[in-house]
Amino acid sequence: MKPEIARQLRDLNRQFYNTLADPFAESRGTPQPGFARLLDWLPAGAGSLLDVGCGNGRFGHYLFAQQKISSYTGVDFSVDLLQKARELVPHGRFQQVDMSQPNFLQGLEQFDVVACLAAMQHVPGHINRVTLLQEMAAHLAENGRIILSNWQFMNSPRQRRKVRDWAEVGLSVEDVEANDYLLTWQRSGFGLRYVCQVDTAETAVLAQKANLTILHQFASDGKEGNLSLYTVLAKS
Repeated sequence: MKPEIARQLRDLNRQFYNTLADPFAESRGTPQPGFARLLDWLPAGAGSLLDVGCGNGRFGHYLFAQQKISSYTGVDFSVDLLQKARELVPHGRFQQVDMSQPNFLQGLEQFDVVACLAAMQHVPGHINRVTLLQEMAAHLAENGRIILSNWQFMNSPRQRRKVRDWAEVGLSVEDVEANDYLLTWQRSGFGLRYVCQVDTAETAVLAQKANLTILHQFASDGKEGNLSLYTVLAKS
């Protein structure tokens, strides 16, 4: 993907989350069913969690409630969502970063768990998602775990109705990569955002390029029970 196209898609998503942070956060008020299935895959004695693309911080809030972590760091590019995360996880620490950029975690330490839930799918360009996962792995403690979830919206006829033509943002299918889509949002406002369906095939390639091993993978969430692909990884 050309850098200028990736930049345009990042700007599109930045505008989306800056404009619709409130209704988006309201739609993410409760833990996903998949969260509970992750608990047995956390490393023994896990203390620290880095939440990449943390949104409103609900994963950290959930793990604190389950007494699975003792410290939480959330990073996101949205100031409004970070403020909501601070309210939900008052003992956490937070930093505004652009996860689509190299070295966006520079200055942070290593963590027992590094999570990226429903966020990698907004990073345009396969090579940029490789860089993201490599950066996450560089901040993973020995015997730590990386946890990913990615939205499998094209598996659902209900969700596929949200797909819009790239022409609405001045692009074409030739400008983007396989499994890239433009989706609409129409809950308490209207918006368009870029989402890539990071499926099992791409997840396997990403893991290999980041020198990570897939320990466990499962589908959960949504009315269909399969709208999120969860992956647990460790250093190879």
